[in-house]
This record gives sequence, structure tokens and C-alpha cells, in this order.
Amino acid sequence: MDLALLEDFLELAREMNFSRAAENRNLTQPAFSRRIRTLESAIQTPLVVRTTRQVALTPAGKAFQSRAEVIVRLLSDARLEALEAAGQAKRFLNLAATHALSYTFVPRWLMQVAGPGEVGTLNMVSDTHRQCTRLMESGDVNFFICHRGPVGPSVLPERQFTYHTIGRDSLVPLCAPDSGGHPIWNLEAGLPDIPFISYAAASGLHTILESYWAVYGRPPFHVAMSSVLASANLEMAKEGQGVAFLPLSLAEPELSRGSLVRCARKDSDILVEVVIYRPRSRLSAHSEVFWQKTVSAGVM
Repeated sequence: MDLALLEDFLELAREMNFSRAAENRNLTQPAFSRRIRTLESAIQTPLVVRTTRQVALTPAGKAFQSRAEVIVRLLSDARLEALEAAGQAKRFLNLAATHALSYTFVPRWLMQVAGPGEVGTLNMVSDTHRQCTRLMESGDVNFFICHRGPVGPSVLPERQFTYHTIGRDSLVPLCAPDSGGHPIWNLEAGLPDIPFISYAAASGLHTILESYWAVYGRPPFHVAMSSVLASANLEMAKEGQGVAFLPLSLAEPELSRGSLVRCARKDSDILVEVVIYRPRSRLSAHSEVFWQKTVSAGVM
């Protein structure tokens, strides 16, 4: 069976939309649809229910999805093992990190875990949480660094991936100050309809906040604007566009300068972890050494 057909199906299972999945796979929609039908013919059962309004996986499709993800990952790992056995494997790390962490936390953390000589050639992808999880599931990267909230769904399937906590952070409600240095909006004043600078759905911080508020209650916000980038939300908050829950690791310099101020007491902060994910299957010897250093390095 053509491995690309499995990758096509997994992209459709993630997007649940033929047009977007076809675009992500650099195919026309008719060509992409034909490839899904080819896979269904090979499996000998429908994997997808198609209607004019939505796409859904059949029970067979749901069962096949988890197996397909394992197959794609195992083939990627097998290639690396073959290169190692042939003495052609290079000392490199394929690592993905969300935008909110890649410019602040990750460089400091890497230097704590290992020096440049020990890291080898680093291929680090900085992207949205959604895209980084896709890269992990497809085997294009072996490590993924992101925030993990106190409640909510697992970032990656636990049967295939494990994680280790490498740092602590918090999501802090911040806004621009008024002329007296006080917050323009105070979450503790009970005022309704406070403008909120939200995260788009592709951001992992969106999922963390929504999961937290589903349990503990949502502040009296109305969404004024949204962005997938925490750095963009930070800039909009500085311009007085509303309140943003920002990672302290990113916003700390602006807090020190006074260009952003807290909108509530510190007990309103949402405590989160910084974690690194890896597949449970064996990685290259170099990557396994890096993982052991990660586990031994402790928490920043």
C-alpha cells in the first residue's frame, strides 16, 4: 500500500474537510478524493462519511486512524534505524516548538540541557500548536515543546507519545495601563463586557484557556479580536485593545517596563507546564541520548 495514501487519510481525519486537507497535501480536491477512495478500496470498507455539509469518520475509519498513525511513525523510525545501521545517520535533532516558546524559553532551555556540540545539527520548527502536532504524528519531528494546561485533553495520543515536564509558566491577564499606571480594565471590578484578545483555534493556548474556563467559569469577556500568535496578542494588549492572557515567560519584560500591567491578583493566573513530547517508540541513538539529558536536567 502506498504510504502517501495513509498520510492523505490522516490529514483528512485531522481537518475533517476535503478542501483543506487537499490543499495541505498539495493536491486538487478531485485528485485527493480519488486517493481516499483508492484507500477505501484497498481496505475494502468505507472510512469516511461524506455529506454536503460535513465529513465524519466511519467506525472503521476511527479504528483505522490510530493504526495508520502508528504505521507512518514506525516507517519513519525504521528509516532512521537503517541509516544508523549503515553508519549514515547524522547527529541531528528534529524539534518543533510553539511560537510562544520558541523565541524565549526554548533557546535558554537547550543551553541548559546540552551545549551546541551535544545537540548536533538542530532543525527547529516554530509553528502553531496544530501544525506542530501534525509534524509529530507524521514523524517529521521527534520532539515537540509546548504548554500543557491543568485541565483538558491530552495534546497527543498517550498510547503513542509520552512527555516530560521541563518548565513552569503561567497565563497572566494583562492589559495596557492608564495614565496613572493602573490597568484600563480590572477583572475584579465585576464590570461586564470587557474586550478580550483571544487565541485562534490553531493555538494550543486557546485550548488551554477554553478547557480551564469550562471547569472554573469564564470571565465577563467579549472577544474583540484574535490571533494565533501570543506575540501578536501581546502587541495588541500594549496598544490598549483589550485584555490578553499571556505566557509570563513571554510578557515578563513588558511587565518590568510597565507597558503591560496585571488586570487581577496573582491568584487569577492560570498555572501551566512547559512539556516536551516524544514518541514511545525508540529513536535514533543521538535522540535517545538527548532525551536522557532532558530527563536528567530537571525543571526550569
